[in-house]
Amino acid sequence: MVSDCVTRLAICLVLLGAGRAFGEPAAKLSAAHSVEVFQGELAELKIAGHGLSAVEAKMGAESIPFYPNTDGAFTALVGVDLEAAPGWAKVLVRTTTRAGTHRQTRIMLKIKPKSFPQESFSVATEFEPFGPEVLERIRREQKQFSSVFALSTPQRLWDGPFVPPVAGGVTSPFGFRRVINGIPRAPHTGVDLKAPLGTEVLAANHGRVALTGDFFFSGKSLVLDHGGGLYTSYFHLSEFKVDAGSEIRKGEVVALSGMTGRVTGPHLHWGARINGARVDPFNLIEKLARNPEKPRRSNAKAGGGEN
Repeated sequence: MVSDCVTRLAICLVLLGAGRAFGEPAAKLSAAHSVEVFQGELAELKIAGHGLSAVEAKMGAESIPFYPNTDGAFTALVGVDLEAAPGWAKVLVRTTTRAGTHRQTRIMLKIKPKSFPQESFSVATEFEPFGPEVLERIRREQKQFSSVFALSTPQRLWDGPFVPPVAGGVTSPFGFRRVINGIPRAPHTGVDLKAPLGTEVLAANHGRVALTGDFFFSGKSLVLDHGGGLYTSYFHLSEFKVDAGSEIRKGEVVALSGMTGRVTGPHLHWGARINGARVDPFNLIEKLARNPEKPRRSNAKAGGGEN
């Protein structure tokens, strides 16, 4: 039989033929397996089977990389954007055995709506509209961020649970939205954390510095590429402690907190993005803290995860 277990938003797919002699093909997977995921959250997918050598997957246009564990299974993280439409999304999976046998299946993600906090208020006068030079700068910076998120390191650089970048509590939650004069503004795509000026900001996990710069909205900003389409971002900084392209270890000081950009006081904005989806970074901590499995170590130099 093909068995599946949904535990802590994790799917375990066990291929037929697990008890056969090595090299014999596993039975074909044809049924769809499903898991429920809320907007702005993550799911871990796990594929296990006899003699697996590779697992590939796609959700729409986004590739979902699977990586081998020490137990022979393959796992992947998939994120659901906080503004994803509720309903069904399909992850197409293709497995390859060491004998060269290919099998295909699909995992159906049921995207459930989540209620995010919001506040509504009216103001007598709106802020002055941005001039053409500022608008051009904003467009240019948005393009720069998009190009960074489109060029992730293929190797999985992170290892084990993620850690919060500062010890301060949340001052503005993920998904928070303001409605001003009846017009909804863009939702908060990260969390704001209490951080007095000059607080040391720690890397949430191993990775590579994909971007540093000073931007109109986010001020001095740093983005870490953790590999496989997973990023964390750190905004409104006062000082960088690392350079673009540097390999970073979990817990390393990468910057100092500040109040640069469009803010009214010092704090740290911390965000996470995976396979193009904007997700709650604390959900990233929660899901991986519950996963006792360690990924199989890669021989790749990037990320410094081997020391």
